[in-house]
Amino acid sequence: MEARVAILSGGAGELGRATAALLLAQGWRVLATDANAGALEALATTHQGAALLTRQADATDPDQVAAAVALAQDSFGRIDALANVAGGAGPVRARHADELDLAAWTHVMDLNLRSAFLFSRAVLPAMRRQKHGRIVNFSSIIARGEKGPPTTVTGRLPYATAKAALIGLTSQMAKDLAEEGITVNAILPGLILGAQGTRIRSRFEALPEAERTGMMAAIPMGRAGTPEEVAAVVSFLFSDAASYVSGVALPIDGAYL
Repeated sequence: MEARVAILSGGAGELGRATAALLLAQGWRVLATDANAGALEALATTHQGAALLTRQADATDPDQVAAAVALAQDSFGRIDALANVAGGAGPVRARHADELDLAAWTHVMDLNLRSAFLFSRAVLPAMRRQKHGRIVNFSSIIARGEKGPPTTVTGRLPYATAKAALIGLTSQMAKDLAEEGITVNAILPGLILGAQGTRIRSRFEALPEAERTGMMAAIPMGRAGTPEEVAAVVSFLFSDAASYVSGVALPIDGAYL
């Protein structure tokens, strides 16, 4: 069978890197996009070869998204799967709506929700022609809300709102595309810690010890997840084994929810 092709937005971040590594090991061809040129270069150095393409792109810019998707189509001849990994809570730490200006709100909403819409819209023509496709949206357990002050999530209110909206986007797209052989699912990662020096781990380790202990105590499994555990779920949802799974919002959180 011809090698299948996946696009990863935010492919040079912690979760994107783990997903790219697993898919490449399984024989996929991958286009990883990211706004961080240095991180993309590091990813390409780690996985040298024709199976991986990288493209610097702002996931909130429709022209840059369209150009990235066209690169995958032109280079690989098909597009089978999309993981909308790009996201984030922005640089502004705030708990309440009256502590956020509109620019901070819009930035987080665009980074998480607009990006997923733009990439999904761009890949659908190829997937509909093929009568086959897989889309996985990266939501979060924060979509269900989180009590207490913000911890590793900075702009929590817009982040929770965008991640909740992704669940609605997933549900509607799954129903709209089911007859065309395209599945659409969302995953809801919990506390996922990458290697030393990565963004979320650094934020976690900067918290007071009591807060770190409390976060771990709230997870029934008693530990954080790893990027590789998230990647494994994405790989399953991309696979033929998941052909009857669509419209789900699947927590990856150690039984937190």
